[in-house]
Parts: sequence; structure tokens; C-alpha cells
Amino acid sequence: MKSASRGVVSKWPMWLGCLLLATAGAAHAQQVAVTFEDKAVLTVPVDLREQVGKAFDVADTPPTIDFIRIAGLLNKSKDTLWSSWGDGCVAADGCYYTSIGDHLGVDATAYVYEYNPKTRTLTRVVDVAEAIGQKPGVYGHGKIHSAISQEDDGSLWFSTYWGKHREVDAAFGKNGYEGSILLRMDPATHKVENVGAIVPRQGLPASHHVPERHLLCFYSVYENNLVVYDLKQRKRLFLGGADVIAGNREMMHDKRGRVYFTGQDNRLHYYDPETNTIKATKASVADLPTAAARDKSVVLRAAINKPTPDGMLYAMTASGRLFAFDPEAETVKDLGPNFANGMYTAVMVADPTGKYLYYTPGAHGSAVKVGAPVIRYEIATGKKTVLAFLEDVLHTRFTYQLGGTYNLQLSPDGKRLYITFNGAAYDPSAAKVLTFGEPSVVVLHLD
Repeated sequence: MKSASRGVVSKWPMWLGCLLLATAGAAHAQQVAVTFEDKAVLTVPVDLREQVGKAFDVADTPPTIDFIRIAGLLNKSKDTLWSSWGDGCVAADGCYYTSIGDHLGVDATAYVYEYNPKTRTLTRVVDVAEAIGQKPGVYGHGKIHSAISQEDDGSLWFSTYWGKHREVDAAFGKNGYEGSILLRMDPATHKVENVGAIVPRQGLPASHHVPERHLLCFYSVYENNLVVYDLKQRKRLFLGGADVIAGNREMMHDKRGRVYFTGQDNRLHYYDPETNTIKATKASVADLPTAAARDKSVVLRAAINKPTPDGMLYAMTASGRLFAFDPEAETVKDLGPNFANGMYTAVMVADPTGKYLYYTPGAHGSAVKVGAPVIRYEIATGKKTVLAFLEDVLHTRFTYQLGGTYNLQLSPDGKRLYITFNGAAYDPSAAKVLTFGEPSVVVLHLD
């Protein structure tokens, strides 16, 4: 396991057995996962039992699970809300990289963590405020809302985002704050390079990496443009599309490097890297059952991060409708609701063979309503299998309440599923179910 952040000097030793951390400074120490197997994860919630064998199946054996409730998170004020909003990355070194932020404005920061599957340890490797030399008392970067992406030189790329959006307009131009900034991290040294605001005074809430072309694509808000940045040339290639784009949270690309997104006319449009322009396909997401034209639920919300071996793309709408997209024929095929009647889901991944899709529905706190299932979808048959219902088991073992995920990755060999969940302390007597404030890392061993 590599040491704690070398981009920022830490005064704290890295005690391998550290499970609970008392201070923010000690958060540089490693946390060790609790590993368990429990048949209780195969127990179907009462409200869903009639659907077993019809809408979904349940796995025969429980997976081995690693669990870490991220510790050492400092609550700076009553507005602090530690949470995870961007997808992670399984890097070439075999480690899983994930991010969280405190959701603040003034004195805000976000962290990047490294999970080593060999030692089953989690280490904080980046503190954004420290890495960029942010001064106390100024508006900062309360989220990493983009994905973490790896280039072929091994570098990891991600962008920041604001926490308190109502304060951001007043912050622009003060103390050097220009909105979202692009950061590059060397996973070997954990040193961070501040590339700067590639679209000044805008936020970058979502990204998509096209590694074959070394492109990093973003949505920018508030203008709602598509941003295409060349990671090799270190320059912005494209900025535009606000008159076309609907939604600003998901993209997908095909084998030619064309980057697809939902248009205001409900059709899938794409950025063509050959011509550096936006073009429309003939495929309309509004053709899916239950979709309504101009309904915000029609927009693309989750998609696999690269095409399957046969060139197909798989995605979901914001309403939880699963579909297949053939970029050659420019057709969409409805695959039904992702779970129950369709649930808001932010991330999904395909296994290396193109046989399965994996996802966990209920991104923004609604996972608890259906037991926080982790689902394997078999593409050839349409069979949905719940690998684990995590909610009750985490209540019992860790007094922890899951709140859904925006971060789900599969190891290249398809044997480990990494998930960063939002969550909070579980209190059955509480008037309100809390689903944010204490993120966690869950790893399902699929072999």
C-alpha cells in the first residue's frame, strides 16, 4: 500500500490497524475494511416478496463484502454534509479511487481516497484545499462531482464543483475563485497539479472520458454547454451545444469516440471528434415506454463507461428505464424498468465480457425504500438478480443507513464491485431517515 498523500506533507503516522480516527489530521491514516459474509443479505424486503421470480431473482449464495465507514470527517459547521457525488476509478495499479466533499462554500474542501484491494485498506490521498493552497476564509471547492478518470500515462483527472451554490455568484473573481477547476493527480506520488478553470465562472458537474482519443468531456453549468478537453495537448477543443443539450449529468461514447447525450428534442445527439461538431442521431429516447416528450425524466442519467465488445451501449433514463443503444443502426431498444417500477439511478457498469450489467438503484436516498439492492442484469436474457440487499445487514452490523450511490466501478477482471455509498448513522427512533453525512465504501467480491 502506498503512503498517505505525498503531495501534502502529513505529520501523522500511518498505523495499519487504525479503524476509527478521531481528528481530521489523522484521516491520513489507513482504515482497514471489515470483511464479512452474511446470508441475511439474501433476505427480500417484505414489500418486494411478491416480485421475486417475476421482476427479479435473488442470488443463491451471499457475496463476501468489505465495508468501511469513512472516519475522521470534520464537521466545520451545521451546514457540513459529507457526501459523494462523482464516479470513481479502478486504476492500472489495481486500486480503487473515490471522492467525497463537505458540501460547504467558505473553507470548503473535497477528498480523494485510495482503496487497496490487496490490503483492504482505505487511505485519504488528496485534500483539495491543501493541494491548491486554498487560503482560510475564502470560498472553496465543496464537491468533486465529476468522475475520476485515468489516462494512459497513469495520471488521474477530475474536476471540482461548488458546495453552496447560492453563494457561488458572489464568490466569482474573489481570492482567485473562478468556479470548477481541473486537477491531475499522479497515483504513484499523490502529487496534485492544478490545471485551472478550463471554463471560467462555470461549474463542471459531470464528466466522461474517451481514453482512445485522450478526451475529457464535461457539461458546464450554468450555461449548459458541452466542454471537450484534450488531455494530451492540454487545451479545450470545443465549447457549445447549450441550444441542443437536455440534462447535464451523463454521456456515453462508441468505438469511434463519438460522445452521446440527450437533446432537447429527446433524440440522442453526439459530439463528433472528427469534425469537432455536434450532430443528431435518429434515435429518440422518448420512444421508450412511459417516456413523455419534454419530461425531464426522459434524459440520459446513467450509462456504461465504454461500449461492450459487440459495440453496444447500455444506459438508463432519469426515471429508471433501462435501454440498449446501437450506435451503428442509431436505434434504441427498451429493456424495461431497472428495478421495481423504475428508480433514479446514477451509475452502472458492464462486465469485461459484455454479459452483465451491474447497478444499485435509488441514488439520491431512495435506495433504503427497496433494501439497497445490488443488481446484476444479464444482457442476453434480461434476467435481474439481486446479489445483496445491503440495508438491513448494515443496520444490524454497523448501525449504518445507506443513502444510495453515484459511484460504482468493476475491477478489470470482473471479480470485485466497488461502491461508494452516501449514508448516515442509523437511528430507528429518528423522525427523519438520514441518508447523507457519512459516506462509506462497500466492496462485493463476485468470484
